[in-house]
Amino acid sequence: MDRFLDAGTIATGSGGNTQPPTNGKKPSTIAGIISPVTNPIISASSSGGSRSRPATQSGGSSAIKESADSNSATIDDPIDIERTDRLIAKKTTPPVIKVGKNLTLEITKVTEQLLQAIANSDYEMYKSLCDPKITCFEPETIGNLVEGLDFHKFYFDTVLSAKASKPTINCTMLTPVVHTLGDESACIAYVLLLQYIDRHGQAQSVRTEETRVWHKKDTRWQCVHFHRSGMPVAAAIKSSYSSTLL
Repeated sequence: MDRFLDAGTIATGSGGNTQPPTNGKKPSTIAGIISPVTNPIISASSSGGSRSRPATQSGGSSAIKESADSNSATIDDPIDIERTDRLIAKKTTPPVIKVGKNLTLEITKVTEQLLQAIANSDYEMYKSLCDPKITCFEPETIGNLVEGLDFHKFYFDTVLSAKASKPTINCTMLTPVVHTLGDESACIAYVLLLQYIDRHGQAQSVRTEETRVWHKKDTRWQCVHFHRSGMPVAAAIKSSYSSTLL
């Protein structure tokens, strides 16, 4: 038995080759001393912690990468993208609505001035508000497209020239709709209601439907085309004269 103990002692203290492997791994032997297989991180800690820093840095890089991936996934979220697009559009959209409203008021006002010039037999005002090559379709043209101001000047020189000094015609523009075609052009459509007193002192009304196209030239609005349907306005105005002026 002592022989067996001596053999075991000799094997443990000097040999290193007689100890069976543990978990299928061969134990490492340095100067006859068997070193157990250990965790490299624990061993690094026990030897001063110099090897634990790379592991910590590696873990930190992984955490940073995961955080970046998480942020990327958050930015790519459809709801966030839609919210971002709305914010960008809100900041970059020019105040088009205000400009459109101002232009609509301008076109409506200049159209009223032109209609009032016709009712007051003011050809100079009418001429200043029309393009020299204005085109039109109206009942007086009997289905023909007329170009220029000469056709209209005829009515100012004949029918409208005998009008009394006191206006007897009232023009009302109903349901005007303005379509802006840019900063320098627009189209307006409306119903024109003419009220007048005929030669017998009776109140009469005439309705026409009109469309006018306006173009700004040298900071001034000018009518370049109009289309009117209904009863001829010249006939209605002529009916408002007293028998002594005809």
